[in-house]
Amino acid sequence: SVAEPINTEDANIHGIEIAAQYFFGNSGFGVAGSYTMVDGDVGIDVGADPGENTFALVGLSDTANLTLIYENYGISARISYNWRDKFLSQINRQASRNPVFVAPFGTLDLNVSYDINEQIAVSFEAVNLTGEPIRTYGRDESNLWFAQELSPQFFLGARFRF
Repeated sequence: SVAEPINTEDANIHGIEIAAQYFFGNSGFGVAGSYTMVDGDVGIDVGADPGENTFALVGLSDTANLTLIYENYGISARISYNWRDKFLSQINRQASRNPVFVAPFGTLDLNVSYDINEQIAVSFEAVNLTGEPIRTYGRDESNLWFAQELSPQFFLGARFRF
């Protein structure tokens, strides 16, 4: 018995992205943001017979981010909020042919770097400062498949240019 993915259906993906960035004169302060809307012409029917295979486009969701920026005097600092809406991550899971959805997810991230001189730079990065969890579920939000509490992650770095 061999199992492998095959192309059985046709589908189209439609989307639009709006992005902007603006710096306030020579102050070094700026803001950037984007919003992406993505949709497909084949969705999942959660009320369909769970004994039948289904076809749907996976991984499609709206996303947004907003970043506050400072770039001056060898300092580069960014604080960003990144958000992703609910999306279908898997179809036909196990014998029950259930879909798997990922709940909306947002993180607050920070990145600061300093150029000590032209050759040496140091950096600090913090990912998911709010400790946002990951949660997946089946046909209904109460049909929990997986949940993981996440802690913020911190990274120190150094760079040498030669």
